[in-house]
Amino acid sequence: MKKYIVLIALCVNSLVGFTQNLSNIKKIPLRSFYTNPIVSPTGTHALLTGLNFHGVYLLDLKANKISTISKVSGTGYGYSWSKDGASVYFKEKKEKGYVSDSEVIRYILKTKQKIKLPDFNHNYLPSYIGEKGIVIYTNLATLKIEAKDLNTSKTWVVTKSEGQFYNAILSNDSKKVAVHSGSDIYIYNTDGSGLIQKLGRGIATSWSKDDKHIIGFLDESTDGHSISNSELYLFDVTSAKAQKITTTKQTFEMFPSFYGVNKIIYSDDKTGQIFTSEIKL
Repeated sequence: MKKYIVLIALCVNSLVGFTQNLSNIKKIPLRSFYTNPIVSPTGTHALLTGLNFHGVYLLDLKANKISTISKVSGTGYGYSWSKDGASVYFKEKKEKGYVSDSEVIRYILKTKQKIKLPDFNHNYLPSYIGEKGIVIYTNLATLKIEAKDLNTSKTWVVTKSEGQFYNAILSNDSKKVAVHSGSDIYIYNTDGSGLIQKLGRGIATSWSKDDKHIIGFLDESTDGHSISNSELYLFDVTSAKAQKITTTKQTFEMFPSFYGVNKIIYSDDKTGQIFTSEIKL
């Protein structure tokens, strides 16, 4: 009898497809396709984008209601919240313009006002949080990650190693940067003093509140074009231990983001559904 109970338990676990790290998983009831969720510092709203990163949308996490900020194509790349959660920053391509000429726009939640910031470099997103401090970006000429102190205008190279780097994510304390080279994730000191360590394969998307963990995903493709699967991974920044925290076949988990102390939000790239979950670190 005990043997059969164990077998049943194993089958149930394989169907659920989540490790013990995740619990209280909930699907937010939305009608359209959304992805790349990022929760506000206040925990009340989340930024979303649509299919192919078209548009910027605001999700009220309590009412589960969507409002539109922008419908312009390509605006779903690299948006950010202000530190107080009162404003949103995103880049919008000019009509008949190029992505490289995109303008940064500030959207104020309370008044729904949009303010163009024509003199602000759109490459500073999403590390910019509405105040003077350190921002990070990819130098498109050298493909190195650089940093800039907006207080002093001083700039420096973060990734002095050989290679091409992209998609840098600044830690909450601004002391570390998660960067990508090829299919690998690396952690560098923001001050340019060098590599801390290699974390492993995947796409890093968010730092935990205490900067001790990074969450991300690793997708797969059987034909080299379309996604055939994607799972979430949790990385320990100190030990470089990588842990797969989803093992589903029907859900393509992508773009996880921490919010609060022990919660994450993520999207299913197959259906465009948004999920929340508690996470054990």
